[in-house]
Order: sequence, then structure tokens, then C-alpha cells
Amino acid sequence: MGTVSPAYMKSPLTLTGFEGAFYSMVSPQASLRVAAVSDVMTAWVVTVAPSDSLLKARDVMTQNRASQLVVVDQRNRPIGLISKRDIARFLLDDNTTRNLNEIPVSEASSNSIPMIRTDVSVLNAARMFDTDNLAYAVVTNDNPLSGIITETDLCHYFSQKWPGKFKVTDFMRSDFIFAKSSYSVVHVAHAIIFRQPSVPVIDEELVGVLTLSDILSIREKIPEAAASRLPSNAKADLALVTTKDLMTRNPITTSEEADLAQAAQILINKGVGSLPVMDDEAKVVGLITKHDIVKALGQIDRNLILET
Repeated sequence: MGTVSPAYMKSPLTLTGFEGAFYSMVSPQASLRVAAVSDVMTAWVVTVAPSDSLLKARDVMTQNRASQLVVVDQRNRPIGLISKRDIARFLLDDNTTRNLNEIPVSEASSNSIPMIRTDVSVLNAARMFDTDNLAYAVVTNDNPLSGIITETDLCHYFSQKWPGKFKVTDFMRSDFIFAKSSYSVVHVAHAIIFRQPSVPVIDEELVGVLTLSDILSIREKIPEAAASRLPSNAKADLALVTTKDLMTRNPITTSEEADLAQAAQILINKGVGSLPVMDDEAKVVGLITKHDIVKALGQIDRNLILET
């Protein structure tokens, strides 16, 4: 399929339960306004069918600058999710020598679908993303697929609403994994799948960065000698691919003292999940990710009211 589905008509914004009681007590004169999920979500949802190939899913992600797709049935109902991380994890665990165009989405997709309602405030959504370690959630209301909200959507909101609020150093990860260009990609890839969205490649200095998108091309990068080996051994072939073979060179970076909202905008504009953080001596001292910015958004003062 690889289609883009329009969102349904938005329902009037309402607050219920504790959240509604909380916001009704806040003085509008003393507060800033904050958007609801319906205001920042991506209304056009990119979808694939479970029978589509992983190659098609990867290409659709690239064409739409998306890190995840909603898997839908023939009635356009969400039945799962497929992300770059899901594909990368599958490729590392798959013992066959199949190409991406031979593997259906259903083999790598997740049946777990995190969901959130349209009327939840963006700040509460950010806190949920942080607590539950989410990268995206399907937005529902009276319809099963009203939209999707991602870390990118939340980062964009933060970059527009809170410039000057925090510095990169306030939320960057000082304890991060890095690799040398000679390392086997298989070992580095596990860090990207389970720990952080990208890995800086540092020899004497920063020479590149390895990302999820890079890993998705791993089978195309297997050396010809390994690919022609008879019999072929998928695990052994993959082990021959080094970080240098796949990494993105001349990576975009930021500095410790940079405005966090500016770093968020760079992440969005460049379509990357993280930035190496440099000190005054051009050394990598940290990593700032979209998830770190979502965490910052979740720590904005709760004394805000919902935009209506």
C-alpha cells in the first residue's frame, strides 16, 4: 500500500476527569496556553499493508521522512506498527539471506499499538512518551485512526513555543556509546536498537555517525566476497560489515551551550534522531536526542491551560 490516509474530522476539544478538573482551576491570566494533541499531531498517516515488503516500507519511510508507519488491514483499520528500529532488529536476528523485497512487513511489525486521545494536552503527552519510552502513538477519538503523534511533532512544538527555555547541556546524555570506524556494525547496531538512536564514530576525532537509516542498508553493503561465499552464512556475512562501511560522514553537531529549541529545530530540519554535542575543543561530550527534548517538554511548568 504505502499510502497516506487523511485524518477524520476533529471533534470539539473537551477535557474530562482529573485533567479537566486541574485545568479548570488554573487562572488564564496567570498562565500560558498549551496545545492539545489534536493541534500538533500528524493528520496524514502513512500506512502499509502487512503483505507489503520491508523494502517498500523502508522506501516509503525515506520518501515521507518518517521513522514509522501504521500497518492497516483492508478496511484501513490499524493492526500494528512498523518502524526503522523494528526493521533493523529483524535484520540482525534474521538468519536467512533473503533480501528486503522478499520479507513481508508482517514478519517485523509490532502488534502493540500505543494510543492517545486527541484532547490530551501536549505536556501530558510528552510526559507519557517519557515515562513509557514511546517514540510515537496512534491518535484516536471516535475514529480508529485520527492521526499519529511522534517525537518529531513534540520536538517541533517545543522548538516553536519555548526558545531560550533550556540549553542543550541541561538535557544531553553525557553517558553515551560511541564506536570506532573499524568496529563490526553488528555489535554497534545493538546499541542503536536498544540504547540510543545513533552512535558517534570517533577515531582521533569525530569522523561520522551511525544511524538506524544507515543500518537499514546493511544487506546492500555486504562485501561481494562474502555475498558470493558458498554456502552463504548470513551472520558471518553481516559480521564483515564495519561501521566505516555504513556510517554517515560529516555529521551535523551542536554545542553544550546551544539553545535546546534550536537543537530541536536542527533535528527536525535535517531529519535525524540525535546530534553529537561538542565542547569548545571540538570533542564529543554528549548526545542530544529527540527523546531528550520530549523529556524537557514534559518538565515545562504544569501551571498552564489548554488552548481552545
